[in-house]
Amino acid sequence: MANDPTGTEWIKKLAGMPQKNEAGRQDMEDHRELSIFPGLSRRDFLKSCGTLAALIGLSGPLAAPRVAQAFEEVAMRPRVIWSLFQECLGCSVNLLQSRKPTPAQLILQQISLDYHEAVMAPAGDEAEQSFQDTLATDDFFYIVEGAVATEIPEAITIHGRTAADIVLEAYQRANATIAIGSCACYGNIQAAAPNPTGAKGVADYLRQDAGLSDVTVINSPRCPGNAEDTIAILAYVLVHNELPELDSFGRPLFLFDETVHDNCERRGHFDNGRFVERFGDEASEKRWCLYKVGCKGPVTHAPCPKTKWNGEISWPVEAGPCIGCSEPDFWDKLTPFYDKESGIRLPGDITPTQIGVTLGAATAIGIGAHAVGQVAKGRFGRGGPVAGKEETEE
Repeated sequence: MANDPTGTEWIKKLAGMPQKNEAGRQDMEDHRELSIFPGLSRRDFLKSCGTLAALIGLSGPLAAPRVAQAFEEVAMRPRVIWSLFQECLGCSVNLLQSRKPTPAQLILQQISLDYHEAVMAPAGDEAEQSFQDTLATDDFFYIVEGAVATEIPEAITIHGRTAADIVLEAYQRANATIAIGSCACYGNIQAAAPNPTGAKGVADYLRQDAGLSDVTVINSPRCPGNAEDTIAILAYVLVHNELPELDSFGRPLFLFDETVHDNCERRGHFDNGRFVERFGDEASEKRWCLYKVGCKGPVTHAPCPKTKWNGEISWPVEAGPCIGCSEPDFWDKLTPFYDKESGIRLPGDITPTQIGVTLGAATAIGIGAHAVGQVAKGRFGRGGPVAGKEETEE
């Protein structure tokens, strides 16, 4: 603000703090709608920005206002083209039905969603015109949901054009490209063997088939893509005015740096050798570790334990094993889903078979000490495939 060099008044206004009007009365606006986000009070808006600030690595009393300011400053509403290819629409549904507060309010009323076949009013030629008009601006963000068919390009066509053609054109003109969900990132179920359509993620198609070099696509996997991830990535770009640091699979490190296992609510049971042996046993009722019944948490990089799902109500491991849906080729490499993942060294350096026979009081003490050592040494890796997996199981 021009007459507010410290920004204090702007922060108070944004936070919904009581302001004095010309008559000296306090104008309580805590629960009034924030004009740039209809249906969202200033208090709820700032609370949401605080959550986003934590996700993208900001801290301190000005973190939330900084995120909020970034959203407010894009008053022109950045244009977005959202393409749908080989997918089930789950990523879009997850975004549009999110809560706490609704990302649909936050994103769809702040960005200009110029093209999204499933939610836009135009159809046919009119929809294509919306796509072309936005493309012609050379000033838009490109979001892709779904895999690109490369062996049978006609498996997915829109207005007479293949997904491959559309991606190639839009990627080269976009400010940034974000692949939402594991289909757009890796091909997902469509790419499962024998992969008849040649389904690939956006980045792989651009590198391997379109022949582009220095391809940068922000991959935000999981099945479906989580709305919290989408919002956090957009917030990061708006706040920092640059793309986030990515891991070897194109995933933002601020979201995908740690494994599900690192932050799992059942981690304590793993560290102490307490496992569910079969679904429905007594250990299941006690909510012990699910590794032995197929949990892929130790090899899966995702923020599921932090962001959770459905308004942070729950997440997969509260109900069953993680299947590793944020990892490349999980549909082939991490199946059968209910078989334990091989090569994971258990606490105490013993195998799952041995643990049921040899675990005694002294061993239990050793497990606790070894678990601390695992964490200190970074045993489970960060941001990318687990390095040096050891074959320790029979």
